[in-house]
Amino acid sequence: MKRNLNILILFFAIVIFISGCKKDDKEPVLDINATVNPEWVAAPEPDSHFDLVVDSADVVLNTLEWTEVIYPLSNIPSPLYTVQLLFPVSDEESTWGDPIEIMTLPETTQEVTYGALNTAIVKEIGNEFPDDTILAVGYRIKANVNANDVSSVIDAFTDVAPFTVTPYKTIFVAPPLYLLGGATTIGWNNADTSLQFSYDAEQEVYKIVATLSSADPYYKALEVPGQWAPQWGTDNDATWETGNLVYRPTEDVDDPPALPAPPEDGDYLITFDLKNKVYTVEVADIAQTMHVIGDASEAGWDNTQAIPMNKIAPGKFELETTLSADASEGFKFLVNQGAWAPMYGTVEDAMFEGGVLIYRETEADPDPKSIPPPSSTGTYKIEVDIVGMSYKLTPM
Repeated sequence: MKRNLNILILFFAIVIFISGCKKDDKEPVLDINATVNPEWVAAPEPDSHFDLVVDSADVVLNTLEWTEVIYPLSNIPSPLYTVQLLFPVSDEESTWGDPIEIMTLPETTQEVTYGALNTAIVKEIGNEFPDDTILAVGYRIKANVNANDVSSVIDAFTDVAPFTVTPYKTIFVAPPLYLLGGATTIGWNNADTSLQFSYDAEQEVYKIVATLSSADPYYKALEVPGQWAPQWGTDNDATWETGNLVYRPTEDVDDPPALPAPPEDGDYLITFDLKNKVYTVEVADIAQTMHVIGDASEAGWDNTQAIPMNKIAPGKFELETTLSADASEGFKFLVNQGAWAPMYGTVEDAMFEGGVLIYRETEADPDPKSIPPPSSTGTYKIEVDIVGMSYKLTPM
């Protein structure tokens, strides 16, 4: 009987040991209720009001500080913190709408400038509002960690720190954006700025016509030459024709997937809508040749003698040539010799040094104005970008 009892005890011990081993093999799980949310250390007082002024755009307005988030799980990467701006829903200041993200960082303190706060506000309400508008807003900090060995990824938040603000209207200046990648002509050289997007202010999108190859079919976009962040990639649902844009603000954030290149080599129009975070790609229907014509040029107004320009990239042409200050009109650009359309001119009162292009598709369309002649006769470098619809003149 005693021997049987010992056998039974040994059997239960083995079962308990095996169960314990299986439990250890389970994927770690975050206990949400045990998370210690970040808390404010320094934030605006609830009755604070700030008048934002454009002349102080680079001046620090607020220095925010908060405690670290504590997740009930060890051996996970350090969390990232995002400074958010929220607006109340209607007049209910206790109910807040979707946040605008100002910046993401690994530290627990951050300075916010007049300009950074104003940009976030204008992004939400637009640039048309009455002078001396007073808005109720609030800061909030979001903490987040994302690791492969965590089965549940959670966000943790501070309380909203409310205050009021009077914003100013802004003139938007689009930051530069550069294309690179194995599918492009420059590869993954993040210091090469030759493939720069043009910003279409009317449509509020970035555009570039680039030669893409299927040999190494991936590419991305960078904002700062020589740095891998800020960066724009996509997600796993992307196609070569369209998809979501995924932003990588700093190198502490995971690298998003690259955009897939088209299956066939060629010139493509790539459009990035950073506001809605989507992109589109289509075969580029774009001129492959360009010519200079006009009484400021050596060709005069004889369209059969229009001077060929050099194609340096899809949609971009340049030429070093002599231009005369004695001309009465100036010069324009023809796609083809011997034809008055398609044609590119400019607007009334344009400057010789550079400006916008106006397109004339057929001879039935209005004739655009000529680019004026130079103030002195000499050799000039002419640069034309029919994607960005701009021209530039540089004396040689």
